[in-house]
Amino acid sequence: MAISVTEPSTTPRSRWVWALAVSPLLLVLHWYFARPDTVGLLGRAPDWTTVSGPQLSSAVAFLITFVLLGVVSAALAGPILGRRWTSLGLGAGDVRMSGMLLLVGIPVGIAIGFFSAGNEALAAVYPLDHGLTRALWPFALHAALYFLYYLGFEYHFRGFLLLGLEERLGPLAANVLQAGLVTLVHVGKPGIELAAAFPASLIFGLVTLRTRAIWVALIIHWVVGISLDWFLVSG
Repeated sequence: MAISVTEPSTTPRSRWVWALAVSPLLLVLHWYFARPDTVGLLGRAPDWTTVSGPQLSSAVAFLITFVLLGVVSAALAGPILGRRWTSLGLGAGDVRMSGMLLLVGIPVGIAIGFFSAGNEALAAVYPLDHGLTRALWPFALHAALYFLYYLGFEYHFRGFLLLGLEERLGPLAANVLQAGLVTLVHVGKPGIELAAAFPASLIFGLVTLRTRAIWVALIIHWVVGISLDWFLVSG
């Protein structure tokens, strides 16, 4: 069993506050320019109805999300948080606990994907690659790119924000903060997904705090997403 010990911050006391500004800025950029869907508002003038950027292919959106939330957050870990980017949840953590949680979490994630596939609102949005079929190689490529998406997503929220601000805000406040921001990212998604975002993020946060790594949350989150897509394309 390998347990990662929290690395003390070497950043001046006031600099970590910039994380509270950087994260919303990255999320705004993601919301407008890294979506494979568009969000619109009702209005008289057509030019005012679209409130997000142009619709992207799922592959491009996944890669932009990985860079924007993952790579950029990793680059800012040192200057803002005074931490090595690898120390924010990318270590092995508590391997034994992670394994136990995955044994339970992966089947639960598959079950969630199965039952969610019967929801009409979710079926209208997913898969984000609207041409996706269950053909082996296209689906495998979709799953791999989706994993990169979730890696960037989990690193930003459960790594950069939660583990990065745990020392300054305390674990409870840091967990609530990241869960709240995750929920805002889901604005425009189907209602059932939006409603689940906050409690699910609190649970993923607790798991990350316990295991000292993002891997359990990342894998289970990915399993839910890719299982939903598989069951949808499989009818």
